[in-house]
Amino acid sequence: MKKHLVTALFAVVSGFMLQACSPAGSLISHQRDADFYNQFVNSSADWQQVENKIDELKVMQTGSEYPMRYVFFDNGKFYYQVDKLGTGEGVWSTQKGALIATAQRTIFAMELAISAASDKGNETLVRFYDRHGLNSINIKLRDPQVIKAQGKVPTELRKFTRSEKNI
Repeated sequence: MKKHLVTALFAVVSGFMLQACSPAGSLISHQRDADFYNQFVNSSADWQQVENKIDELKVMQTGSEYPMRYVFFDNGKFYYQVDKLGTGEGVWSTQKGALIATAQRTIFAMELAISAASDKGNETLVRFYDRHGLNSINIKLRDPQVIKAQGKVPTELRKFTRSEKNI
């Protein structure tokens, strides 16, 4: 009996250690093919003007619980605005059925995954680790061109709160 308990405990601890060594795997909620993520991507022709044109571009954004915006480009780069953290840029690719984005900050490397929230539908999640552990937050696409094609006026992006923390 004790041998089985020790073996089971060893398997659980080993599983946690392996997961800690490869956090990217735990970031993916539901896998989809690359075409699912293409809907979030802007032309690289807009890369240089992203800060000035952000209202006109496809933006993946979260709500006010953890305010973030991500703008992805077909050249594999992305721009971000995260309240209380700041702005920056990084690189992205589709891997293992998710959009994986990384950026180097002053004191840490940002890694996040955008993946489907379920096997069907367009609902998406952004998942990442911060000082509190794993976060999983709903994130939505704001595509002004699609909104205009529906005869509607796109709502303004929520005001971004800049940070001077430089972390």
